[in-house]
Amino acid sequence: MTRIADIDRVDITDTLNKVAYILDSKEYDRMGDVFADDVQFSNPGRLTANGLEELKTAFRNFPAPSLSHHITNLLLSVSEDGTVKALCKALSQRADKSIAAAEYTDILKKTPMGWRIAARTIKPL
Repeated sequence: MTRIADIDRVDITDTLNKVAYILDSKEYDRMGDVFADDVQFSNPGRLTANGLEELKTAFRNFPAPSLSHHITNLLLSVSEDGTVKALCKALSQRADKSIAAAEYTDILKKTPMGWRIAARTIKPL
């Protein structure tokens, strides 16, 4: 079993945490700091996108984005191709102040710019 180097574990965790800060501040132009150019994003019933530009546009046009995002219970595993699978629980405060729970499954790849999310699938709980 291949282990994730400690520095990569820290960088991956920082990347995942940074998503919340970017979304909560609505700094969608910074999404390239955390998502790959060819990202595949799926949040059934709310938002899907193929590619970074489509994802930015989708978030800009989303009628009622969540106000606050939080991830917890993070598990990381490395694949033979060098990508990392991240599984975590997520809580978000919606615009109407309700709390939504979900499970995020992310595939991250290491790029010259650092770790980026290549795929995100959100499963509402």
